[in-house]
Amino acid sequence: VCHETYKDQNGKWVNPEEIKKDNNNNYIKIKDGSKIIVGPSESMSKSKKNVIDPEKMINTYGADAVRWFILSESPPERDVQWSDQGVNAAYKFLQKIYNLNHEIINRKDRKGSDDENLDLETNNYISKMTNFIENFNLNVAIANAYTIFNIFNKALMENISNKCLKDNFMQFLKTLIPFTPHIA
Repeated sequence: VCHETYKDQNGKWVNPEEIKKDNNNNYIKIKDGSKIIVGPSESMSKSKKNVIDPEKMINTYGADAVRWFILSESPPERDVQWSDQGVNAAYKFLQKIYNLNHEIINRKDRKGSDDENLDLETNNYISKMTNFIENFNLNVAIANAYTIFNIFNKALMENISNKCLKDNFMQFLKTLIPFTPHIA
């Protein structure tokens, strides 16, 4: 996992928690307002002080959101560029899944004239997910989850029975277990 590096005017490494952006988008040291030099993104290292406290991230966003972000960013054989905005986006998406679950549970029942289409789309999704997971294409699997989420979100307004919607959504949640076991 990689993160930008920061140095003060004396060439000493500075921790990301010790800096902030000013009104001109320049990085400055919180303690004294001195200018910070932004270096290249490198593997997180205590000696370069470019580490992010995982406990803090988990306490803020939850383990599922942190895991979702890391797995979604790149294939396992490549580096991940750390991004607080990326973790926040993962957190927001997981909240959408949580909220959609409640909408499905509280939805008024409808006629099931479109049930077959949702069954087919869910089965196609599960087949793709199985293939992506078996081949360790985890970032592609996560991208696929966004697509099926949109299908379920749209399905709320269609003529799909609650039983069909709940059954298929449950199948979707099961595919998330390797990525987000707590919410799944």
